[in-house]
Amino acid sequence: MRNRTTFYDTLGVEQDASESDIRRAFRSLALAHHPDRFADAKRAAAEERFQVITEAFNVLSHPESRKKYDTEISKGGVGSMDAKEISRRLAAKGAQSLRSGKIAEAVENLKLAIDHDDENARAHYFYGRVLARIPGKERDSLRHAERATVLEPNNPTMLTEAALRAMAAGLKARAIRFAEEALSLDPGHDLGLRQFRMDLGDEFLEF
Repeated sequence: MRNRTTFYDTLGVEQDASESDIRRAFRSLALAHHPDRFADAKRAAAEERFQVITEAFNVLSHPESRKKYDTEISKGGVGSMDAKEISRRLAAKGAQSLRSGKIAEAVENLKLAIDHDDENARAHYFYGRVLARIPGKERDSLRHAERATVLEPNNPTMLTEAALRAMAAGLKARAIRFAEEALSLDPGHDLGLRQFRMDLGDEFLEF
């Protein structure tokens, strides 16, 4: 008889639950246990519980990982993924949602990715990009774009994004600094810098 908690137990569903049942259970639990709803000591407990819930969902909501997990259960074991792997998968989902124009879904997945691993540069990069599409979020967008450059300082694409976000936030000097860094790493790099050149004109050419 099994005496260890499985991801199905965590979400409160049966092992033969449908994908929609799993998603419905996750939404309900995520809403009830989201750390933003708690403070002080209760927040820490909520964060731990939220991470477990999200880990369970990320395994069971993907057919391949769910099949592998079910095999592990049948052998008498239960598997799990670490926070960095959960973050990586969430960031990938968020990036795909952004490309598909599903902004709310992208925000949700990327925020969760950062909650699980604040050192996930791609999560910050894409979160900055999606926030750039939301009016009034220019400074938040820049903050995440900058965080991505701290984590991957030699990535010209992330530096270019930071330059564009700084420009959008009205911080011209900071924007130029990021653009200079991007071009110093890759002189031929032009991803996104065409618009930057148009915005700055001759001032851009001075450096």
